[in-house]
Amino acid sequence: MEFDFQVEQWMNDLGDQFWEDQLNEPSPVYGNHVYSFEKLLVWKKSIDLVEWIYEVTSNFPSEEKFILTSQIRRSAISISSNIAEGSGRRTAKDKSHFLNISYSSAIELLNQMIIALRLQFISASQESEARQKIQEITAMIYGLQKSLNN
Repeated sequence: MEFDFQVEQWMNDLGDQFWEDQLNEPSPVYGNHVYSFEKLLVWKKSIDLVEWIYEVTSNFPSEEKFILTSQIRRSAISISSNIAEGSGRRTAKDKSHFLNISYSSAIELLNQMIIALRLQFISASQESEARQKIQEITAMIYGLQKSLNN
């Protein structure tokens, strides 16, 4: 019930931002143009997650650099990348497709963090923090997908 309330709240906060295709006011951070995905809270949170993931995985064993570390980082990056790509699509079906990929990447990332915990590359508190961040992002993605059907 709490989850549904959060999704509804995020949907209300997001409004029609996801569907805006026009460039808006200049941004001191991103330059002269702000694309619609840059205004999405879910995209911003997914970028924050990428930064956090890079920090956490920087402590992984060096022999994992091209294996689990790389896979975890690619999954995290895929979340924000697919939100951005979906925002540039014209049809609700195309937008939903990329949100599905983003959601799936988030679930893949959670699985990889569970593996990292079991291999003792991360602490239980880091896995719990990852789970919390992923849950928030997936709820927001779900909210965007739900708004496509309305």
